Order: sequence, then C-alpha cells, then structure tokens
Amino acid sequence: MFPLPRILFAMARDGLLFKFLSKVSKRQTPVAATMAAGVTAAIMAFLFDLKALVDMMSIGTLLAYSLVAACVLILRYQPHAAYERPKFNIEKEKLTAEEGESEMTESESQLNMLKDGGLTLQTVLSPSMLPTKQSSTVVNIAVSTIAVVVCIISALTTYKVHAILAMESWILGVLAVCLMIFIVCVLIVLRQPQTRKKVAFMVPLLPFLPILSIFVNVYLMVQLSGDTWIRFSIWMAVGFVIYFGYGIRHSVESKRHEDDEDSVESEALNKKRPNRDEDVDLDDENDQFIIQEKTSEC
Repeated sequence: MFPLPRILFAMARDGLLFKFLSKVSKRQTPVAATMAAGVTAAIMAFLFDLKALVDMMSIGTLLAYSLVAACVLILRYQPHAAYERPKFNIEKEKLTAEEGESEMTESESQLNMLKDGGLTLQTVLSPSMLPTKQSSTVVNIAVSTIAVVVCIISALTTYKVHAILAMESWILGVLAVCLMIFIVCVLIVLRQPQTRKKVAFMVPLLPFLPILSIFVNVYLMVQLSGDTWIRFSIWMAVGFVIYFGYGIRHSVESKRHEDDEDSVESEALNKKRPNRDEDVDLDDENDQFIIQEKTSEC
C-alpha cells in the first residue's frame, strides 16, 4: 500500500491512467494519487474481511513476480535491434550503397539469411551465435508453453491429489506428457543464443532460475481459493478496460516510440533523396549536351 500512490502517479504521468492523478502539490507530493489510493484502500477494507484482502494482495504479488520472471527470459533472448534505438554514424552515412554492401561481413549476411528464412527444426536446434528474430520467436513460444504446462501441473497436483496417490493411469499419463513437454521447452530455450549486451545487473542461472520462479509462483497462486480468483478476475477486467479504453491511446512512451520510428524512416528517406536529385541533374545535363550536339551538326 505504501508505494501505491507513487505507482499511480508514475502511470498517470505517462498517460496510462487519468491525468488528474499526476497532479502534485507545492511540496511535489502526489496529492491526487495519494487520496485515490487511500479512498480505494478504505473502501476495500470496509467491504472485505482481512483474509480476502491478504489473498488479493498475495495473488497480485505472485502474478507480478511471474510476469517479471517471464520478461527476464524474453528480453535476454531478444536481438539488439528489438530494444536498442538505431544509431547512425556520420562516416557511414557518407558511404554509397555499393561501398556499404562491399563492407558487409559474413556474419551480417548470415544473420540476414536467417531473418529471411522460416522456422525449421534445424534453426530451432542449431541457431546462430547471435540472437535473431527467429530465436526470439522460439523463446516466446517456449516460454508461453512452459507457463501453460506449469498451470496444468499445478492444478493437477493441487486438486487431484487422491488420483495421484491412487496411481490412476490417466493422471499419470497427463503428468508424464506435461513433464516431457516442460523438459523439451526448457532445453529449447537453453539452446537459443543470449544477448551480448552487458548491463549493471543480469539474472544468473538462465533459464533455470526464472523458470523455477514461474513454477513456484504459479503453484502458490493455484493454492488460493476460488473466491480470490473471481475477485482477481473482476479486478483484472477493470484494469484491461482502463488500459485498452484510455491508457493505450494516451501513453507518452508509446507516442515517443512511434515518433522515433517515424524519425528513423524520414532519415532513411532523406538519405535516398539527394542521390535521386543528383541522378535527375545528371540526366538534365546529358539531355542538354545531346541537344547542343544535334544543333551543332545541323
């Protein structure tokens, strides 16, 4: 509850929430966000008992940790162009297209070939040394499959304990299939190349530590009661309505990303225009020279 006003203030300042929540006082305190968080907490404390509030807080925290673990997996296997802004060098901009193509290394051409190709068993099991769009797509699919399999295993081990203790064949077969899919997905993720970009802190023991975190968090979420899941689903539905109805269209970060892409495209077009203008000037000079030759012959 203590960081909630600051979270609301940061989201409102970006545009994901309503702008009035980003208003601050003379002492730079988010008054509107603090009042909104306090009123909401007071209403929920009045309507629900303590156990329901604790369960709601637990399921929200566990879901947030699961999403963070999944994002760590996805971002670590993303190609550099996915999260880095394209950088332009002045010296490279002066090169012509033919000189730029002649200086392309074998590794870059190999990456381009891999990006153009489709997903095959060979590219999944024997990927390139650097992360590409193909390898990131493989990781995304594998992480999604792992999340689904973890949910199935957690639900079966929680609600079908008697069938497991009785060694019923159907549940043993389902668990065996789920475990096999889980192991295959983990091995596939392990085979994919990680990004070589170094940051201040990087999660160790990838992909095992984030996958273990997802498994533990999802298992603890499944242990919660059905009423908690119903309240959580209603709360999530309200959040999705606010996000898709207001936040996604007013986000400052999203607009900034779109402006960056537009600026990159405009710079690329501006690079091509001078060459076209020079070609037009050369054509005009050639036409004038031909006309002068014809007049001199006459």
